[in-house]
Amino acid sequence: MTFVEQVAELRAEGRVAEINGLVPYADFLGVESYVEDGQIITALRFHEELIGNYTARIFHGGAVGALLEQAAFVHLLDQGRQEKLPKVINISANYLRPVAPADVLASGVIVRQGARIANVRVRAWQKTWDDPVATADVHFLLSKRSEPAAP
Repeated sequence: MTFVEQVAELRAEGRVAEINGLVPYADFLGVESYVEDGQIITALRFHEELIGNYTARIFHGGAVGALLEQAAFVHLLDQGRQEKLPKVINISANYLRPVAPADVLASGVIVRQGARIANVRVRAWQKTWDDPVATADVHFLLSKRSEPAAP
């Protein structure tokens, strides 16, 4: 079964949170998703390998960026309306404060989805949603629906 078929099966069964296990870097980092109050939450569980600055004991920015991107991807697959996998065009991340050595949570909202482009805004936090550690806007290219061949 291809990746696209696996994702389609998980979506059809309402198991979108399990997509992280199909994405190698998300699985490697230990990213998990779950549904809480109808919202998909994507979590990056703390482990020592994620520390980027050992003196200050803060997360590596790349790990936080990967969490933001994966949270946007999972949210778009759950809430979006597309037939094939979206592709990241770009990500604009805002690192707002140092990320302490503890779990980081993230969730997203689709700002706009057109026929070819989707924009997902993501917020990451540790203590409360109102106290974010990072935010991002992620733009996705949506696959063009196949059109019938001309006669």
